[in-house]
Amino acid sequence: MTHEIIDYGQFADRLRRQQGRPRWSLLDEVQREWGYVDPGGEPGHSRWGGENKKHGIDWDLPIPLALNEWWDSPLNSFAFDPRLYWVHTQWPPTISEFTADPAGGLVGPGDDPRVCVFMSEYHYAHEWGYLAADAGLADPRVLVSVGGEWVVQSRSLSEFLMQLAFERMPAHYGWTMRLGRGTVDADPGIVRRLESSYRELGLLPWQESGTDALSYGAPDAVIRHGRGPGADFKIVINARTREALLDVARTLGVEWTDKDIRPPSEVPAPPEDLGPVSLRAGDADPRGRWTVLTREYPQPPSVAGAAAALVEAPGALTAVASLHGPTLLVAGDAEGSVHVRETDDEDPETITLSLHRAPVTSVTCMELASGTRVVLSGDAHGVIRYWSTRRKPMRAPFARRSTPVVSLAAAVLPTGPALAAAWADGLVRVWDLASDAVADLRLGTGIKFLGLDADGTDGTGSTDGTHNTHGILRVTDADSTAALRLDLAALWPHRDLRRRLESVDWGSLWTARGPGHQVPELIGKVASDDKKTAMDAVHDLYRLLVSKEAASTAAVPAIPFLVELMTDPDNRARSTLLLLIADLADVHQARGGRGDAQLAAVREALPALRHLHDDPEGPIRWAANELEQNCAAR
Repeated sequence: MTHEIIDYGQFADRLRRQQGRPRWSLLDEVQREWGYVDPGGEPGHSRWGGENKKHGIDWDLPIPLALNEWWDSPLNSFAFDPRLYWVHTQWPPTISEFTADPAGGLVGPGDDPRVCVFMSEYHYAHEWGYLAADAGLADPRVLVSVGGEWVVQSRSLSEFLMQLAFERMPAHYGWTMRLGRGTVDADPGIVRRLESSYRELGLLPWQESGTDALSYGAPDAVIRHGRGPGADFKIVINARTREALLDVARTLGVEWTDKDIRPPSEVPAPPEDLGPVSLRAGDADPRGRWTVLTREYPQPPSVAGAAAALVEAPGALTAVASLHGPTLLVAGDAEGSVHVRETDDEDPETITLSLHRAPVTSVTCMELASGTRVVLSGDAHGVIRYWSTRRKPMRAPFARRSTPVVSLAAAVLPTGPALAAAWADGLVRVWDLASDAVADLRLGTGIKFLGLDADGTDGTGSTDGTHNTHGILRVTDADSTAALRLDLAALWPHRDLRRRLESVDWGSLWTARGPGHQVPELIGKVASDDKKTAMDAVHDLYRLLVSKEAASTAAVPAIPFLVELMTDPDNRARSTLLLLIADLADVHQARGGRGDAQLAAVREALPALRHLHDDPEGPIRWAANELEQNCAAR
């Protein structure tokens, strides 16, 4: 995929062209350019989720339209991920303890000098607000408190909120180089080269904590010159690529080493490049999860025309599904809405929910053994929503990836309810909904339709999920349909492990960072087919469970589960996982013998892990030796 270079030297022109456009369009552009991905679903942080005071509010003052719009907008990335911002919000805005100085020209004669605070720096070092006199304006200017005085920060609320995103996101999603005061003072030519080589962004100087930072634009990069006494760094370069960062550093005449370059901390997972789907009769998964029984040329099953009628003109129908003849009709449209009608109700009515912020690309539905009916929908942004027709949808998406959903299928298999989803990059993911076990099948691009059914050819007759149970996954591409027989035990080898995890009272056990509520979820993620998910989970467990001074009571029941995952040759985090187990045995300094139970649990697992001394991977052989040494140390 070709990287589009964005010249932020032209940003001042974009800012001027913003007039007359929708208020938040430039915010949306800036966020997407730096890598922020709309998570879908509903925000986890509302306007009432900040600091709410009963006093200091003038209830007679209106709240500017722009501030209300920001909180209601799906483009408000703060509402979805506040940690990107390091600020506190205040709703309703409160009256500041000190007022704007009329002598400074901020307020006119006889105007209200009070300031309505709607946001504060994370440590409350300063506040942002607007004049009470301007509260009736749709988009008033924003002031910031600096050294006990109010100064103008932005020409409007909407410009400030866009500028705030511009100040915060590049540090998370971009490459960063920071030049301290000593470096810049030693070479004043750095500032001269900055001013002569790059154009200003057109935004007012950022005044947070007295930084007085003026920003400049470069191809794929922004450079901030902190001119005030509060600037921790005189020059900060943020770039969308490493190459763009180094281009700016060279232009400024800066010398650097790799230690001076900070990579992005937020890295969205790229789509996989799997190539076209190619399935022939007899093909089989190397891990035994599926076998292609047949490749035929049937059409995908049709759905009732009544489902299509749920989307009324001028809406554009994009996906339909039905259930039981049909007693449940589902349709998705190009506006992101899902329409549902249960025809067996005495008084059927159509429910319409705006669940997606992109066109709906696939819908499916299923009835559980309890009689509950569930609806699933996927969209062009890669988001999947899951909900029961008798309950409100979950706020967060069921799943999401950075490529469109192309098909969904759901069925009750011998193991229980299951969901299959295909994304445009060729990944097919299959969930066991009862246990949250997940399998990733990398089948290839070009999938048009999925079907999921219980396998009627299974001669075992077993339906308890513990024996040789199967399902059928039908994969349709542009030419034909392949029927894949799924071995459910191989598909979800740790399904039973997840059930056993639930039998432990983790909340009554302790880790190095408090109660052990997180431990079972993290152990489940160690079993993930996605390597990054598995590795991240091991690192998080290390942080919770490993301490040489004080044994963790949650570690003792966790160890058998970790060992079980380590004996799986397909585990995606084996070398790191074995080091975790080895370090859990290194509790010889724990006071009062509190590490005895933890060490005993690891020693009990040694026979199951000794074969790893002969593992073909060097890091695993090394970790196996560490494990033996730690277990034998006393």
